[in-house]
Amino acid sequence: MDNYTGIIDGLYIGQPKPIGPQQALTGIFKESVESCLLTEVGLEGDVQVDRRVHGGPEKALYHFPSQNYEVLKQALSHIESSFVPGSIGENLSSGAVDDQTVHIGDTIRIGEALVQVSQPRRPCWKVNHKYGNGHMAPLLMSQAISGWYYRVLENGLISVGDDFELVERLDNSVSVAEVWKVFAEKLQSRLPPEAFNTDIPGLSPEWKFD
Repeated sequence: MDNYTGIIDGLYIGQPKPIGPQQALTGIFKESVESCLLTEVGLEGDVQVDRRVHGGPEKALYHFPSQNYEVLKQALSHIESSFVPGSIGENLSSGAVDDQTVHIGDTIRIGEALVQVSQPRRPCWKVNHKYGNGHMAPLLMSQAISGWYYRVLENGLISVGDDFELVERLDNSVSVAEVWKVFAEKLQSRLPPEAFNTDIPGLSPEWKFD
């Protein structure tokens, strides 16, 4: 697909809440809002607790395709009622595109803001605790349906109902899902994590190792 458009169906922000047996704070619990200002570090009012793995310029905005919930419902049918937009901790929910459609480095106009796809989401243990199921994080990774993060190129207001549109795609780019495939191949080759290296255009430095 050389071009794509869609509509933002849901916009979510969250404040710190406890999770897990140690009652660690997390920002995975989100509340729906109609509009919000997006800056280079994320949506105003959205708190990322553990900045080692969430938030910052390379993970300013998290987009999860709503159709991915259907995959989760089929795989984990006993908790299918838990899989509703906003529940996995995303900031943006939409149909029309998915991890195969969207490429790393894609520049996208969303409302007033301009963003660029930077990396897949690497789910942590908190996703498992959020749904009370230890298979969640492995499933998201193995099926390459974890969604993706944006870096912000231009600040602006975004709202539910806003169009989003691909503005530019980098030469030799690969899909978000393909990055997971490359990563999995490196792990299966029994190489150390430090050996993972790729020249994927636009990929966050956090996913590159010397």
